[in-house]
Amino acid sequence: MVQKPSALRRECYYISLVRIDAAVAEPPTLAFGARIAARRKAGLPVLSLGLGEPDVETPAHVIEAAHRAMRDGYTKYSAAAGLPELREAVAAKLARDNGIKAEAGEVVVVPGAKNALYLAAAALLEPGDEAVLLTPGYVSNKPIVMLAEPSCRIVEVPLRAPDFALDRTALTAAIGPKTRLLIANFPHNPTGRMLDAADAAFLAGLLRDNSRLHLISDEIYEKLAFGDRPMVSPAALPGAADRVITVNGFSKAYAMTGWRVGYAHAAKPLAARILRVHQQLNTNVAAFTQKAALAALTGPQEHLSGLVARLRGCREAYAAFLARNPGLAGPVPDGGLFGFVRVGASGWTSDAFCSALVEESGVAVLPGASFGPEWDAWCRVTLCGEPAGFASALDALGALAARGPR
Repeated sequence: MVQKPSALRRECYYISLVRIDAAVAEPPTLAFGARIAARRKAGLPVLSLGLGEPDVETPAHVIEAAHRAMRDGYTKYSAAAGLPELREAVAAKLARDNGIKAEAGEVVVVPGAKNALYLAAAALLEPGDEAVLLTPGYVSNKPIVMLAEPSCRIVEVPLRAPDFALDRTALTAAIGPKTRLLIANFPHNPTGRMLDAADAAFLAGLLRDNSRLHLISDEIYEKLAFGDRPMVSPAALPGAADRVITVNGFSKAYAMTGWRVGYAHAAKPLAARILRVHQQLNTNVAAFTQKAALAALTGPQEHLSGLVARLRGCREAYAAFLARNPGLAGPVPDGGLFGFVRVGASGWTSDAFCSALVEESGVAVLPGASFGPEWDAWCRVTLCGEPAGFASALDALGALAARGPR
């Protein structure tokens, strides 16, 4: 005889569905990509300045390393924490490039930096905890926290416009005895701001002053710095290392967005907790893609100078665009892939503006509402494309913003 589920089991199942429905929607960036793909399939012109990936190909030596690894049999299960040689290379990179005292045993290789963010949150958060998120910020941060611990109270702290610096007073006030987690992303998505030494020291001070607080430092855009500010990793600062989880990967610096290889670095006890969650959810990252990531990290790096030079050229064009359009507002980015521009002074909402821009000019940018309703007057612009095309796209954006909605 088949037994019916108990009332408790039905109730728990219902609650879990409600929580998932509340936390999970299609990421705005993926919905954006699908819309652009449909437009192209219909034969309509489009210049996409909305997605978060470099407009270059994965370096050839990285692709060849994956081919070689597959031919050499790296197609089976592998160590859950990652191939030992890749973990050693990541630890060496963290020490060399970021000043972080890292060991291979503190590194967990996972399927992308987004996955690392979730695993770190799941390993840290407990019922009744609070998490602080900076806004605007990476669109998946909030769903990640809600999925990792549905009962977690999320406190959103706006960055201080127009330069999007940390609001130290507001951030200090947001952190209390229940605050377990703060997520920071520098170079910043979507504004392109770099974390300066003073703000990094402030974050380290918050950790020292709040014994339960942990910081997830999302550094996925680290290598794409093209302004005057150097990269600063909070885990390198005195007294901060034990409660900073550094998240990074290969998607942006090595144009490997589709390969899904990232990593988390944390103190050994926390790394072990991250690994336990990772083992149950992911088992391991495909070994041949790890071999490709190893080649990316240890092989030729010449492509980086070319990529940064392209981004710097786009930054200069973007700065000139802002200067000749006084009705627009926004910072000139110092790193990452994006600019964040306010287009709503003439009455536009971001969704209406972006829809009109792609329909009238074939230029696609991401609505600021993707980052929360308070940013509905803003749009995110990806710094990519050939110089002439990029400049033309910016001109179309400026003209539409000045005209206002009809």
